[in-house]
Amino acid sequence: MKVFKRTLVLLLCTLFVSSFFGTVAAQKVTLTWPCIWVGVDSKAETIKKFVDEFNREHAGEIEVIIEENSDYQAYRDKLRTAISVGRVPDIFTIDADIPLYLESGRLLDLTDAFKDGWEDNFVEGALNNTTVNGRVVAIPYEMGPTPVMYNKRLLKAAGWDHFPATFEELWQCAEDLKAAGITPFSQMTGENAWTSMLWYSQIVVAIGGPDVYEDPNHPAFVEAARVLKRMYDYTTIDAVGAGAAVSGGHFLAERTAIFMNGPWYIGRLQREGQNNMYDHVAIAPCPVYEGGAGSKGGYIGNPQALLAAGATDDEAKAAAAIKFLKYLTDPDRVAELSAASGALFYVKSGESEFEMERLQAEMIEQVNQAPYIVGHFEYMSPARVYNEFPMALSGLVLGELTPEEFVEQLNAKR
Repeated sequence: MKVFKRTLVLLLCTLFVSSFFGTVAAQKVTLTWPCIWVGVDSKAETIKKFVDEFNREHAGEIEVIIEENSDYQAYRDKLRTAISVGRVPDIFTIDADIPLYLESGRLLDLTDAFKDGWEDNFVEGALNNTTVNGRVVAIPYEMGPTPVMYNKRLLKAAGWDHFPATFEELWQCAEDLKAAGITPFSQMTGENAWTSMLWYSQIVVAIGGPDVYEDPNHPAFVEAARVLKRMYDYTTIDAVGAGAAVSGGHFLAERTAIFMNGPWYIGRLQREGQNNMYDHVAIAPCPVYEGGAGSKGGYIGNPQALLAAGATDDEAKAAAAIKFLKYLTDPDRVAELSAASGALFYVKSGESEFEMERLQAEMIEQVNQAPYIVGHFEYMSPARVYNEFPMALSGLVLGELTPEEFVEQLNAKR
């Protein structure tokens, strides 16, 4: 009997200890993050550093585990499948098919988390990119701002010591450049018409204001087509049908004075710019359109990547995910990540001890001061509309389509 009692007591003690420590262990939340910022990606080293630091700070409470996905397209395919069947990762990034994810209903609702001042970390209007039916379902993170890039040396040769502040000034600058034997603009209708699409995006918002995409029949789209066509009077003779290599090549070789692209182009300016032209390149927001609804300093910048968490009924996991997302969007950490990778973000960068490339620093300053950030035409339009853009643009430039017909051809694809 005594043996039985001792055995029973030991068994109960064992069960109690097991139960107690099992409860303690269960309190630790593990978050998996299928991540593309690994391997040779420019953000990989810093992101790993952040995750390691977060895990140390929350040891025994939360652990973030990175699942490396170095093949970007394979990652996108895997993520799209996961969303479609409802097996959403704990933490993940979205860099393609953005509307699909935002409207899927499978993302963690972050709206209430932003009520404690978190929103103040982001540039003005950033959360509009990730708000669906009044609910914030993802975080705008990496941004692709697309300022005007211009060659100060060439503008100076035409008598200009600053970039034009208005479109009226821009036309005068174009005339002066042309008179000095310098082609003003790089443009292109080939491939995806990238550079010209960016100009069209800038002009549409400068005329119609930041809410212009709410109405695809807004007259700003026709007026912007008229303005863009006029710009082709001041571009290279090979612009119709030209691809990115041709359009960018002219600017890199100082055959054109004004170009439009994003921060990813800075490396090419440094490596491929002839006659040390990188040293003479500056950036500026789009000029103001007289009588337009756009604001001075307004910027075009589409999301390059969003941060998101999978919807869950597990309150502890949801809270842990939000804590980690806030960690990644801390302004000081974002400043460090930006300096290390060359990428720009929707988060207002804090003071940084890390040295930034000068054009990158200028972009950050201009973006932080911008009254709004609006996605470019490709991002703001259905894919079938944007896919029609290069062909419609060629028709516009060649005189086969009027500005009204150009917009009609695009809208016919909606």
